[in-house]
Amino acid sequence: MEKLLKLELRKIRKQKSFYVCTGVMVVLLFLSAITSKVLCNASTEFAAQYNGSGIVSMIGAISNSNFLLIAGIFVALSVCDDYEQQTIKNIYSKGYSKVQVYFSKFISAWGATSIMFVIALLSAFLFGNMYFGFGEINGYDFVGTLVVQYVTCMANISLYFAISAVLRKNGSSIAAVIVVPTLANMLFGLADSFLKLEDVSFTSLWLSSFMSDLSVMTVSHSRLLVSLIASLIYIPFFTITGSFLCKKIEL
Repeated sequence: MEKLLKLELRKIRKQKSFYVCTGVMVVLLFLSAITSKVLCNASTEFAAQYNGSGIVSMIGAISNSNFLLIAGIFVALSVCDDYEQQTIKNIYSKGYSKVQVYFSKFISAWGATSIMFVIALLSAFLFGNMYFGFGEINGYDFVGTLVVQYVTCMANISLYFAISAVLRKNGSSIAAVIVVPTLANMLFGLADSFLKLEDVSFTSLWLSSFMSDLSVMTVSHSRLLVSLIASLIYIPFFTITGSFLCKKIEL
C-alpha cells in the first residue's frame, strides 16, 4: 500500500492538469481583485460600498476562484487517467486490490486538492492585501471559517472522487462533477417544496448551500457548526459508497 501511495503521489506531481488547474484559480483570483480595484477607482459609490481587504478576499477565495469546479475537473482527470490509458491493469497485476487502489488514489487526490486550497487562499490574501490592505477581523471567527471551508471542500472532493472512480471516463466524469451537485440541489429543493417542513430544509443541509454561506464574513456560528458536522458525515459516506461501488465494477 505504501509503494502504491508513493506511485500515486509521484504521478500527481508530474500531472500537468494539477499545475494548469492551480494556475487558472490564481489567475481568476487576480482578475477578481484587479476588477474590484478598477471599479473602486471608477465609481466613488461602488468604492464606498465595497469592503475589500486581504482578509475578506481570503474568505471569498473559494468562491472567486471557482475552486470546487476546477478542483473537481482535476480530480476527474487524475482518477480516470489510469483507466483511460489502461495502465490500471498493470497495477492490479502486481497484486493490489481494488480497495487499495481506490484509497491510494483518494489520498493523493486529497493531498493535491489540499495544496490547491492553500494556494488559492494565500493568493487571494496576497492580491487583496496588495490592492485594499490587510483588513480587520473584529471578533469574526476567521480561522474557524477557513477550517470549515476546508472540510466542506473535502466533502465535495470526496463526492467528485467517488463519481469519477465509478464512471472512469474523462468526459462523463467531468460532466457528472459539474451536473450532479446542481442536480442534487434541485432535488432537495423539490423535496422542500413538496414536504413543506417548517423546521427542516434539505437544501440548507446540502454542500452547495454551505459554500455560499461560508464565503461571506456574516456567517453565524450555528451555521458554521451545521456545515462542519454535515460535511464530516458526507466525507465517510461518499468515500465508503464509492469504494463499495468500485469493488463491484469489472475492468
